Amino acid sequence: MIDDSLRPPFATDPDAGAYKDWLHLNVFDHRSGAVMLFNVSLHGSPYDPRARVVGTAMVHQPDTGWTGNMSVAGFDEAAIGSTSIATARIALAVDTMSERVLVSAIYPDDSLEGSIAARAASSPVAIEERLPFGSGWISWYVVPRLTVTGTLTCAGRTIELDAASAYHDHNWGRWHWGDDAGWEWGTYAAAGAGPTFVFSRTTSRDHLREGPITLFVHDGPVRRRLRGDGVRLTLEGRFTAPLRRLPGSVAALHQDRVQPHLPARVHVEARDGVDRVELEFVPRAAAQLIAADPVRSGYGFVHELVGEFTASSVIAGRARTVGGLGVFEFVD
Repeated sequence: MIDDSLRPPFATDPDAGAYKDWLHLNVFDHRSGAVMLFNVSLHGSPYDPRARVVGTAMVHQPDTGWTGNMSVAGFDEAAIGSTSIATARIALAVDTMSERVLVSAIYPDDSLEGSIAARAASSPVAIEERLPFGSGWISWYVVPRLTVTGTLTCAGRTIELDAASAYHDHNWGRWHWGDDAGWEWGTYAAAGAGPTFVFSRTTSRDHLREGPITLFVHDGPVRRRLRGDGVRLTLEGRFTAPLRRLPGSVAALHQDRVQPHLPARVHVEARDGVDRVELEFVPRAAAQLIAADPVRSGYGFVHELVGEFTASSVIAGRARTVGGLGVFEFVD
């Protein structure tokens, strides 16, 4: 890992009200099939009392479904460091010296509690340039694969995470929820020492205008970045199972978003003349996280689809077929 930190605005920044900072950890427990989503994020100027800290801890288990919740606090109710954000319910900290991401969460009313340490097992990808996004821009820092230790108790079950793998990223930028902006992103991890695949592209809010897509492949010491016309993302069908919608009070205001058009299948194909990847992801469950902009009247809808994937690839001359767990994120 390389030095990374939160990127708060100066008090004189004219776009401080559009400030966003986002720390994110996904954990895939290959033994139980559980997929875990943890994130803490800052929305709005640190100098504005309307600004909000949002924390989310959610776990999907194949046999029990979703556990966990989302919490919202003011900046003055949270502990915000240079590489950490903590609220009464969830804390996430990045220690670049020890190459670890640390998470603790406690949602007693939602049967979720745990402490996790994830250590980098792949080199990071830093995209420091300001990519156009809505009325502003977004930047990105990614650690595609981490090993995991710790335990999580959810729905009355304790999960030992020694067989799990993880993904970490940090997004920051300036935009307002409700802008004409969206994104499509996915991370897919095979069990053991297998490969990890990550792709991302920004879109318009209706997803009809698409930016360039990039696919990252990390497989042990091998790292590949495939992009341009050789990478194609296809969303097929419609996912119709009921969503877990959070926070509930805001979801009640948006009954028109109960059944958004989400894909039932995600297909990624990438070729650059030497390497190739074909990946298919099938979601088994989905959650809708609703983000309210603290400065303007606007909302963003972050859809997290969890499930299984299969991939066949030829990377650095090595052909292999793998499967595992993944998350596809669809934002509008």
